[in-house]
Amino acid sequence: MQIDLQVGMPMELQTTSDLSLHQMVQAIVTVLAVINPVVCGSILLTLTPKLAPAQRRRKAVRVALSILIILIASALIGLRVLSVFGISLDVFRIVGGMIIAYMGFDMLSGRQTVGQATPTDDDAAASNSLAPLIMFAAGPGTITAVVTLAAVHTPDGLPVTAIVAAVVGAGVTFAVLLLAVGMGSRLGHGTQAMITRSMGLIVASMGMQFVLTDLKAFLSL
Repeated sequence: MQIDLQVGMPMELQTTSDLSLHQMVQAIVTVLAVINPVVCGSILLTLTPKLAPAQRRRKAVRVALSILIILIASALIGLRVLSVFGISLDVFRIVGGMIIAYMGFDMLSGRQTVGQATPTDDDAAASNSLAPLIMFAAGPGTITAVVTLAAVHTPDGLPVTAIVAAVVGAGVTFAVLLLAVGMGSRLGHGTQAMITRSMGLIVASMGMQFVLTDLKAFLSL
């Protein structure tokens, strides 16, 4: 009997460890999918057409830190904040999807005035120029994913899985943004304008997908 117990305990621990690793990988993949770092890199280029590579890198740092702060805060207190105001996740995603779709239509039409920041702009203008990118990367879809991960994997205590996924997601996004800055310095204004409109179509489509999917879920309640 002693032998059975000694053999069984490592197997149980291994199974628990494998399950935790699977949950962690699944959470990281989920967060990366909704952040979409590749699209974020393209958006950074379209929002900063007149900035030098060094200034774009500084903006990439600011974006990555903003994403990290928003997602960690969402993992820790996101669900409680929505509950205090009586807002469901479906409604939150619907409104957020409408905002993202509006930003996409702006990019598609070429109006996108928030992205025309110049090197002489003050800090407030610089922050405003990053708002569409931060809203896209750490918007309602990403926040909902992180909040859900925090609620499902760690109903009590510290949401380690959601926090690790947020850190990895922000780190990968930062790396892709830096890569995009390096590539963007070799692109002409015409190419960047074409990328802007292409990304606008994608962003608008994703925003509308949020709206339609969650509107259907909300109406079926």
